[in-house]
Amino acid sequence: MSEVIAKAPRSTGVLSARGARARAGLKEAALVVLEREGYHKMRIADVTGEAGVAQGLFYHYFKDLKSLTLEVLTDFSVASNDPAQTEKHVPKGDWYARIYAHNLVIVRTYAKRPGVMRSLLQLADEDATFSSMLRANYRNQLMWLVELMPKLFPNVKFSNNQSLMVVYSLAGIGEGLIREYFINESKTLRAAQLSVEQFAELLSTMFYRALFLQQPEEEKLKYTRNLTAMVRTY
Repeated sequence: MSEVIAKAPRSTGVLSARGARARAGLKEAALVVLEREGYHKMRIADVTGEAGVAQGLFYHYFKDLKSLTLEVLTDFSVASNDPAQTEKHVPKGDWYARIYAHNLVIVRTYAKRPGVMRSLLQLADEDATFSSMLRANYRNQLMWLVELMPKLFPNVKFSNNQSLMVVYSLAGIGEGLIREYFINESKTLRAAQLSVEQFAELLSTMFYRALFLQQPEEEKLKYTRNLTAMVRTY
């Protein structure tokens, strides 16, 4: 991502409406380039070319390529981090639907932007602050369930940290699968040719089974309906 170019002075203070549009356009262009080229191959010329502006204009709005990337990927990573919005249309008390709604957001993001998701992981490997932010976002996405675990299972008598550990372990069920399928594009896994909805259903069914030790209601399922018979017989 290194660039050698004569830098124009960056503007300071409040941007004009035109400046705000130009800055937003560069951010939108960067997201497109990150998806197409990846974090390590992206150049300033790629971004300004995608945005349709002169290359020298870049430094009026951003210090360097990394500052742009950090801002773009931070915005992207927090855009869908609102449990209330995710569950807006979920019937109250429908736990399978609740789990499915969260998984559907995740799977859609990976399916639509695998290159951006790969860039997120690459940047996290290089920038400790960004990595910390991603981990905090991930933790926040799980806390709604962590906080409910003692109420869901009062007889378990969860310790302060035990519910967190249980939820993290359950969430990890699909994490590796998602990355292998969408980012690494495993030929073995991609042979399944799952739709976004089927993928989200698979993750949700396995999560639900692990959490409640039972199969979700059969009428809610399509791709995983046959897993109702997935019980020990010996």
